[in-house]
Amino acid sequence: MILVYYFESDHLLIVVGGIVNSLNREFNQDVKVLVIPFIIQKVIGDSFALIDTLMIGGMGDSAIAAVAAAGQITFVLTMIISALQGISVYITQFFGKGDMENVKKAMGLMLLSSLAVSLITFTIVVLFKEEILSVFLKEEQALVYGLQYVSIIVYVYMLNAFKDSFANALGAIGKMKLIVYTGIIGMVINTLLNYMLIYGHFGFPAYGVKGAALATLISTLISTLLLVGVIYLKKYYVNVSLKHIFSIDWKFAKTILSKTTPLVFHEGLWSTGNMLYAVAFGHMGVNALATYQLARTFDTFFRTGVSGFAFASRVMIGKKLSKEDPGEAVIYASKFTKITIYSAMVFGLLMIVLNPVIIGLFQNVSQEVKDSLSNVLYIQALLLVTNFLNNVWIIGVFRPGGDNLYTMKLIIFTTWFVALPLVFLGAYVFEWPIEIVYLLFAFEEVFKAFIGYFRYRSQKWANNLVHDM
Repeated sequence: MILVYYFESDHLLIVVGGIVNSLNREFNQDVKVLVIPFIIQKVIGDSFALIDTLMIGGMGDSAIAAVAAAGQITFVLTMIISALQGISVYITQFFGKGDMENVKKAMGLMLLSSLAVSLITFTIVVLFKEEILSVFLKEEQALVYGLQYVSIIVYVYMLNAFKDSFANALGAIGKMKLIVYTGIIGMVINTLLNYMLIYGHFGFPAYGVKGAALATLISTLISTLLLVGVIYLKKYYVNVSLKHIFSIDWKFAKTILSKTTPLVFHEGLWSTGNMLYAVAFGHMGVNALATYQLARTFDTFFRTGVSGFAFASRVMIGKKLSKEDPGEAVIYASKFTKITIYSAMVFGLLMIVLNPVIIGLFQNVSQEVKDSLSNVLYIQALLLVTNFLNNVWIIGVFRPGGDNLYTMKLIIFTTWFVALPLVFLGAYVFEWPIEIVYLLFAFEEVFKAFIGYFRYRSQKWANNLVHDM
């Protein structure tokens, strides 16, 4: 993992790889303050899945496929809650106006809605976990592993909804230090517990996939208690009261939810589409699903760098829009787009160079999985620029201006009418090799970037959301 570093010399922003852009002092300073802490926080968050995958990889293809199937449920929930936490764009704009009362009202609404969705998901998974997992897993041993993992990881759902609501609210106002510190503690605990509980070190019994789930549950609980505890002990910005959570101003809520609801559908449709991709790869066999899981895990990790720029873009553009400065917001969007393209080149090259190293991490998986994973990682590297652009445009440019209805339509078309039909044809009808089916899956990002470019150029996303609130 590398970070994209920069430093100021007059008005120069120097990016890894000798890439130079002329940027104004305010932009440069804001990027410095926001990007690196967020990248660190994102690396920490993504490392939970990466560490689980690396350590479970020692148990073979079936264990990896089982965690992949269980992870699809978590992924859908995470995306829907992330959509509800899109309320944080209002927190950014209220904070930009200096309106702390409405910051806390928006935070209360975000927390309540996130907990409600996680509770519903928890109930469904507890009641129907075997039926859900059997959609992905056809091999008996993989299904056994999946049930062991889900039976424990289901208790993480509400913890994550609670913790991530506070973390997103702090991030929305650019306060990242506390999130980073508690995240580092959680990551260290998760790594140590994985080592002890999966294979039975330091006198602990070897729990296998259950050990990975237990490690995630315990480390998430500790990091949640630390984050929320410090927020309330220090009365730190988003220490909402019960009044802010349960005494709902329905006019206020309706205004915010009218903009957020399309985002919920956006993330819900996109994450459900990704879950169906996993169904298609699962139909192709345990090896194909294991390859898909490993490829997606590393893809997410390599996209960490651009996630930092998407976050910085969301905060900085949101503040400009809240101050009735759409012209400056458009300039910022252009600068972030250029940085994103350069970053994709750097990270794509890194993925190609590190390909043999990544494959070497998995000594206990089958040779078939190793070969297909190597090919799939090359596909990801070559198409990384479209993935990066979509991340920055959708999260960092369109979302701050509340352009969620457009992004929902974009997802419906590119996922449900283009990529999903192609993937299912390749997997079920033509029975193509996994590399070809994965290429069809990856073309979703290509179509999305092509269409999204015209929206980015139109500037229709540059809206003030809190002008009359």
